[in-house]
Amino acid sequence: MRVLGLDPSLNSTGYGVVEFSNGSPRLVEGGIIAPARSRKLEERLAELQRSLSDIIGSLQPDVMVVEEVFSRTAYPQTAILMAHARGALICAAALTRMPIFHYSATAVKRALVGNGAASKQQVAAMVVQTLRLRRRPAPADVTDALALAIAHGRRQNGRRR
Repeated sequence: MRVLGLDPSLNSTGYGVVEFSNGSPRLVEGGIIAPARSRKLEERLAELQRSLSDIIGSLQPDVMVVEEVFSRTAYPQTAILMAHARGALICAAALTRMPIFHYSATAVKRALVGNGAASKQQVAAMVVQTLRLRRRPAPADVTDALALAIAHGRRQNGRRR
């Protein structure tokens, strides 16, 4: 099973593809989609959708896992912009009829570290360990996307950790 994890953002969407063979995860690819901040909102959303469509076409994931919208109540505009980006990305996958799963940050932390309140550093360390990497993927958006993919792969394989 090949899992595409997405950490959606209008500025820097992280993606990571992890392949699970006999329950063992292997990194396929990770990166970011970063539309130019100088472009109009609708142009940035279109770029997110096009770029993700290209990634799906070339890497052929079986499922997509996307992080749920999270925002502090003090910044409602951030939640709105993230929801726009998330919608464009989900649409790209939906057009291929790919199954889409939605995970909260807490669920991902619990799946990787065993604690829903784990720090970003703890999650990153588990991504490095699980995928047998030499160093933490950068930027953090890629690490978060890979964490989503690993969490889903573990859930599908019936393993919590």
